[in-house]
Amino acid sequence: PRPHDPERGADITAPFDDLPEAARDLLRGTGGCSGFLGGLIEREADWLRAAMAAPPEETFAALLGAMADPAGPPLGARLRIAKRRAALLIALADLGGVWDLGTVTGALTTLADGAVRLGLTGLVAEEIARRKLPGCDETAIPAAAGMFVLAMGKMGAGELNYSSDIDLIVLFDETRHDPDDYADLRRGFIRITQRLVKLLSEVTADGYVFRADLRLRPDPSVTPVCIATEPAENYYESLGRTWERAAFIKARPCAGDLIAARAFLAELQPFIWRKNLDFAAIADIHSIKRQIHTYKVDERMSAAGVDVKLSRGGIREIE
Repeated sequence: PRPHDPERGADITAPFDDLPEAARDLLRGTGGCSGFLGGLIEREADWLRAAMAAPPEETFAALLGAMADPAGPPLGARLRIAKRRAALLIALADLGGVWDLGTVTGALTTLADGAVRLGLTGLVAEEIARRKLPGCDETAIPAAAGMFVLAMGKMGAGELNYSSDIDLIVLFDETRHDPDDYADLRRGFIRITQRLVKLLSEVTADGYVFRADLRLRPDPSVTPVCIATEPAENYYESLGRTWERAAFIKARPCAGDLIAARAFLAELQPFIWRKNLDFAAIADIHSIKRQIHTYKVDERMSAAGVDVKLSRGGIREIE
């Protein structure tokens, strides 16, 4: 990119005078156009110098390894350091034409998967150490004591972009536990889920990881942030709506007990992929279309009066 602010671009590039000209041009253009990336170049200068000497695939793999290394800083700091360095690496590989779009969105999604997986298992381990999950010991940690996370939306489809929220549904397999422990386990799993969202979303001096959204879960206005699989299945079988069917097309297990997650999605296949469309479903689709066609565009947040996501012909209508 050509620097929008040449002076800012030159200041950011000054410490990298020993790098090849093409690398300096990339840093100059990036820092001269994006305040966020320019700040990351300055903050991560020492790391970036070493990173630019290796293929981005190797650097990204090393980032994921450091993020998972318990010998490093506390988990929250590790996740945030990995996020900002990965964002910078991915953006430079993108702007420099080294990675194509699929590789860029795939890397962002892989980072999100790793952050959710490490956060979930780490928090489950803490609850087990505090003896807050009855019937669970250290052997339950790798499968998160039966908890699992479904990645939805762009994350589920491997299509995360730089500013995407991550849409998650958190459930637990109640069949692997003693029924007498259900109430205590349910409270513990809700507590873990709440702490997971805070771990990922809270802004600290190190930044944040991802904004996590749990509103795609069954009936979010009345259900807790983590529910058992049986009531979830009952909800979709009896009350599931057309937009929820569509949302589950992109659902993908990303953390926790992946065996239980795949079994849950297998049970939902008849709900997701209906054999027939009835008149109510067709009317529901028409209703969604009407809302799109009557959507009032906020001129302050759009180009030429078009909202790329919500307007006629936008992302929602295409989906």
